[in-house]
Amino acid sequence: MKRSSVMDYVPFVFAGLMLVTAFAFAGHYIGRNAQAHNASLDEIQPLLIATTPLATKGSLLPEGETFALLGANSLRAQSVILEGKGDLQINSVVEPVPPPLPKAKPTKIANLDKSVKITPASVDLKHENDSQPAVKRLVVSPSIASVDPSFKIGKAEKQKVVAQRRVRLAEENCLARAVYFESRSESDMGQLAVAKVILNRVKAPDYPKSICGVVYQGSGTRNSCQFSFACDGLPDDVNQPGAWAHAKSIAQRAINNDPAVAMMGAATNYHADYVKPRWAKTMRRLAKIGHHIFYANG
Repeated sequence: MKRSSVMDYVPFVFAGLMLVTAFAFAGHYIGRNAQAHNASLDEIQPLLIATTPLATKGSLLPEGETFALLGANSLRAQSVILEGKGDLQINSVVEPVPPPLPKAKPTKIANLDKSVKITPASVDLKHENDSQPAVKRLVVSPSIASVDPSFKIGKAEKQKVVAQRRVRLAEENCLARAVYFESRSESDMGQLAVAKVILNRVKAPDYPKSICGVVYQGSGTRNSCQFSFACDGLPDDVNQPGAWAHAKSIAQRAINNDPAVAMMGAATNYHADYVKPRWAKTMRRLAKIGHHIFYANG
């Protein structure tokens, strides 16, 4: 019975010993910490680790340089330029000024005759066999009158020439429109034959004396004109630029008496081969070109 009672108190004794040990360790640590707070600056300084600014860590700047110092140098260089100063120096480095070069001494030419006069060889004021200055005989460019004879005529004649040019352009346009709308699907010979009929009518006494007058004769009344396109009531719009350009060239050839036009002789009428007009019986048939049959009087 006594042995068991002693074993019951062993845990309590062990716990007491552990508690005493803990208090002793805590007291020792608190004493060390208080001693460190009371130490002087000379004793703490060796324990401190040297630190570096964050801006310089991992930077490629030279040792001792910072971003603030570089910014100050840049602002200094800019302010020097803006103020017009001449000391463009960075980091207080001044380039030495080179000494001025010695002045060159003038070269003296021996035996110089002051009475000699130098005249450029390219300027010859007089010809060898001419007493008149050559400058007056110099022609820079031909006169405008020699290039364009129209400058020699008077104002009234100029207006007449301009009017004739305008009439010719208008005549060519009327003839080209007749060729385009009447025979643009025909061959060159067929188109020239149509143009020849119009030109022959201009010379005939029973028709107007101009190409435009012949082409648009009777166009004021529907279906009463000489050429159907001029009074069919449809707009005369050119929808085929290529055919229109070709019709203009045909009109120019016909007005300039192209040899192929002369083959049509005195033809003054024509009609498509799918119609039989009454007037065809009273005229002399000349030829059939493409889909058109051409006639002449008696």
